[in-house]
Amino acid sequence: MLLESVDSEFLHSMGTDRGDFQAFFRTRLMMISVPSNIQTRLSAFFPDRQPTWTEVIIGVLIGIDIGPDVLAPASLSWPAAVTGFLAFSVALGPGARSSFGRQIGQRFRSIGVTGRVAVIVLFAVTVGVVTRFDMVPSALIADVATGGLLATLLYLVTYLICAGGVSGLTSNRKNSE
Repeated sequence: MLLESVDSEFLHSMGTDRGDFQAFFRTRLMMISVPSNIQTRLSAFFPDRQPTWTEVIIGVLIGIDIGPDVLAPASLSWPAAVTGFLAFSVALGPGARSSFGRQIGQRFRSIGVTGRVAVIVLFAVTVGVVTRFDMVPSALIADVATGGLLATLLYLVTYLICAGGVSGLTSNRKNSE
């Protein structure tokens, strides 16, 4: 786990230990918790588990990737970015919970890991080929993707807040006493 790799000497030099760090992180997440009526509505769109560290790392990587594009709005085509944001928001939220979305999800899971990797690679190759044609500007595709990644990042952050923490992030203070 990621917390296991935190250098204990670094934490000790700050006058804390791993349990204190985890308690601090959990306290900060609770401070930004969502009211229960909103959390109940949002929970329909998220898995019935806490986010994993892999999902948190993916969110950080998305933030690093789209940060320069969003922070330099003059170079971003806002209509394209909003289109990507809305399309991904619908796909991640209500679209995924519809009967059609559940059928696609079942089919995608039924093809196995190799099949999923093949579909993702095929999609990436298709996007790469389409960007080579002058009919679709590659900057437009990149801006739609930026909007989609921004929606994905918002989804992950909301999921993290609603779940109240990351899987495996518990305080060891009770165990050590």
